[in-house]
Amino acid sequence: MVEDFQINWDRVKNIFESATERMGQNPDRPAIGAPKAKVRVIKERLFEAKAEGHTFQIDEPVERGGDGLAPSPMAYFTAGAAACLTSHITQSAGFLETHYTSLEVEATVLWDNRRKFGIADLTQASLGIIYNIYIASNEPEEKLVALLKHAEDGCYASDVVRNETPLRAHLIVNGDEMYVHKNGGEIPDVQAGPIFGDNPTGMSKDEITAKIRDGG
Repeated sequence: MVEDFQINWDRVKNIFESATERMGQNPDRPAIGAPKAKVRVIKERLFEAKAEGHTFQIDEPVERGGDGLAPSPMAYFTAGAAACLTSHITQSAGFLETHYTSLEVEATVLWDNRRKFGIADLTQASLGIIYNIYIASNEPEEKLVALLKHAEDGCYASDVVRNETPLRAHLIVNGDEMYVHKNGGEIPDVQAGPIFGDNPTGMSKDEITAKIRDGG
């Protein structure tokens, strides 16, 4: 068992069930999540990103023209895919009462660089994502397989890459929108809302503020 492993399974299950209950009160209303991130250029391959109150850097390895000061964009993408599945396995484990004593998810994203550089006429560069799920658990095999299927089916990152996802890029020049590039279908005009409630943590506003300030 990992020494720093700490999970309150009752809390995990309660958060999942409270979200289900909240959305179930109005099942015809879309329950929209809309995370945002903003990235600005610092130098050639070094960027600063801001998301959810956090600021972090993005760079490229020296061999790709960067300084190697931070992970690359695709490293963050790969880690995000692995973290998203990890999160959903944990949520599903609480909901299905299929518990584990340690969990690590390793992701590998494969793509063909020839499309980007115009070397080959390929319809897409992405080749796939491979996950290795390392889990320690005393649960029976059939429950662990059901856990993985439930988690992967609900994983937002997997959903984005598994299905054709509409893309819309707004070109804003000197403060004015000049052009909108669209790829795929239309993106619905719906508002995001707190599907997990205003405060699923049980902490006070001051406690939440302190936790964000301290990087917790």
